[in-house]
Amino acid sequence: MNALEGRLRAELQAESELIRPQSIPGLNLPGRHGRRGTIPRAGGRRRWPVWGAPLAASAAVLAIVAGTLAAIRMTSGTSAQPPATSASSARLPAYYAVTVSGDVVSYTSGGTQYGSSVLGRSIQIRATATGNLVATVSPPAPYNNFPVLTGTADGRTFVFGAERYWGFRGVKNPLTGALDPAAPLRFVLLRIGPDGRAHWSALSVPLTVLPGQQPSIALSPDGTKLAVAYGGGGQDAVLRVFPLGSGVAQGWLWPRVPWTPLIQGQGTWTADGRTLVVQQWAVSRDTSGKPPASGTPAGTTAVRIIDTSISAGTAGTAGMGRLLTLRGPAGLSAPWQPFLTPDGSTLIATTGTGSRARLTGGEATGEFAVYSTRDGALIRTQARWTWSQSRPARGPQGPMPAVAWSDPSGSKLLVILPRDGVNRLAVLAGGGVTQTGGDLLPGSPGGYGVLQDALLGVAGVPSSMTW
Repeated sequence: MNALEGRLRAELQAESELIRPQSIPGLNLPGRHGRRGTIPRAGGRRRWPVWGAPLAASAAVLAIVAGTLAAIRMTSGTSAQPPATSASSARLPAYYAVTVSGDVVSYTSGGTQYGSSVLGRSIQIRATATGNLVATVSPPAPYNNFPVLTGTADGRTFVFGAERYWGFRGVKNPLTGALDPAAPLRFVLLRIGPDGRAHWSALSVPLTVLPGQQPSIALSPDGTKLAVAYGGGGQDAVLRVFPLGSGVAQGWLWPRVPWTPLIQGQGTWTADGRTLVVQQWAVSRDTSGKPPASGTPAGTTAVRIIDTSISAGTAGTAGMGRLLTLRGPAGLSAPWQPFLTPDGSTLIATTGTGSRARLTGGEATGEFAVYSTRDGALIRTQARWTWSQSRPARGPQGPMPAVAWSDPSGSKLLVILPRDGVNRLAVLAGGGVTQTGGDLLPGSPGGYGVLQDALLGVAGVPSSMTW
């Protein structure tokens, strides 16, 4: 048993202790719009805060993932024309990308059908205003999963990272469905032209990133630079920023740290493409089941505000950014997934209460917490949410609050707000919450529903939706 398999086994055993038998859903049942949000990414890559962790699927699904595709395939959707820019969504990015799960191994042994899925078997490009499908992109062969994706502020340029799982090599062959740890991520660049048609190409990057290094990526708002973060967990943590055209790449290195650097697509960069935020993510690489070491006090989250116009370097040098310790509001968890507002003045993070076991039939509450990027001080909390279920929901349901978009000043936010056992699309502005109508929400019921469904992926790690 290799290290990856050992880690997965330990994680599945820990999750299984929290599962009620009646809460386990049937396998491979498509959700809305063909997505299978109940199926976890193989290898234990995805993490949620304690009050939002999925329950059943990680123990109910056999972690066998593999497959082969002939090439990057992109098929046209139902509409190849630019989306209608009505007042309801004119200020949001024109398009978004969302992963679609799919089977990668399926076989019968001893009369029993076995199989598994990955969350990023393909990616759909959709119009924000209408929800219409513009294109579907598949990974380049022999790769078969997109674990990371990112987009620009206008929603017209995207970068996807692909990884490889071994195909079927026999029922008892340990390589069947295993992640290939030696296959570096391959990147795909996709642009949507003025005619609304998508055009892709392979993207060569001046670095080698292996899937076991927990990579995350974020395009600058104008699409000129790509940030890639990876490593840590006892090894060197690395952040690299390089131009998509000509120019010199920059690099930051933190030697042998317990945390992993995490960047989350939108909310990583300021609008001018100069400053970015990196969360020091405590993710376990230990197969013994011990909790991960974060290097920060309980109830806090460490982030770095990095000015990329200053020369980069290694830990302890002037260019390593400003380290902030964000403390959770009284009675709430450590802040999660801090979103950097475009003006660079504040970080907006999610917080909550409640344990994973209680979420199967109990209640959780939380708020969005706003922090200063100058010193990390808590400025205010807003939009208190409550999640309650009278009985366990089908599948790994739980509150998944997240900030998905911000106006330039950070005064108007598009978020996922948990209410009454449903993760709802909402706009936060002026201390109030709007869930229907308004100048940011798509006016068509179809566009609204598809966008709300897609935005649930923003809360994942890595995110499975991006503008």
